[in-house]
Amino acid sequence: MTPLRPLLWPTVVTVPGVVLLAGLGTWQVERLEWKTALIAERESRLARPVAALRRVPARVDDLDFRRVAVRGEYLHDREFHLLSRTSKGRVGVHVVTPLLLRPTLSGIQVVLINRGWAPNELADPGRRQAGQIEGLVDIVGIARAVSGRRGWFAPENDPAAGVWHRVDIEQMADVLGSTVAPFVVEADASPNPGGYPIGGQTRARPRNDHLEYAITWYALAVALVVVYLTSAARELGRRSREP
Repeated sequence: MTPLRPLLWPTVVTVPGVVLLAGLGTWQVERLEWKTALIAERESRLARPVAALRRVPARVDDLDFRRVAVRGEYLHDREFHLLSRTSKGRVGVHVVTPLLLRPTLSGIQVVLINRGWAPNELADPGRRQAGQIEGLVDIVGIARAVSGRRGWFAPENDPAAGVWHRVDIEQMADVLGSTVAPFVVEADASPNPGGYPIGGQTRARPRNDHLEYAITWYALAVALVVVYLTSAARELGRRSREP
C-alpha cells in the first residue's frame, strides 16, 4: 500500500465538495450583482417625476416602478381583496379597486388600483365606509407590470368564489367585463378618509442577502479544505512513524 492510498477516498469526496461550494459562492456573487443592479434601476425609476398617463406604452415593462398619476372614479362595489397580507404583525387584505378612467387610455376603460392594506375585520367595505371615496379622483401611485405568473407556493385564485391570492389582470378583467390596463397602480401613502386602506405598500427594495450567502458558501469551502489538509497531515504523519 502506498503512503497516499489512505487519502484516496477523502480526496475523491473533498475535491467535488470544494468545487460545488465554491461554485455556489460564485453563483451568489453573480446574484448579488444582478440584485444590486435591479435595486439601482428601481430607485432610478422611482426618482423620476410623476408621469400623467395619457396612453398605454407599447412596452408595459417601461412603466414598471414608475410613479404615475391617473384620474377616474372608483368602482367600490367591484373591489377585489388579496388575502393573507400582513402589516406590523396583523393579518389583513390588500384592497384592489377598479378605477373607471376619465378619459380612457388608448381605449382602455379600467385600471386596477391597489389602494393598500386593511385588517381582516375591515375587509367588508361597509365597515370602512369613510374610505370609499366617491366622484372623480386623482390617484398617484407606482405602476407595476404584472406578469400573471403564479409563484411556486402561491395558491390558485378562485374567481367564481371571489377568492384572490394575487393580481391576475386577465381573470379580473373577465370578472369585471371591461377592458383593463395591463398594469396595476399601487397607491402611495397618502392617507384615506377613515384611515383605511393604508397605501404605500409597494416593496421597492427586495431583500438582498446574497453577499452573506456567498460568504457562507466560500467559508464552508475553506473549512472543508482545512479539514482535509489537517486530516491528511495527521494520516501522513502517523504512517511515517510506522516501522
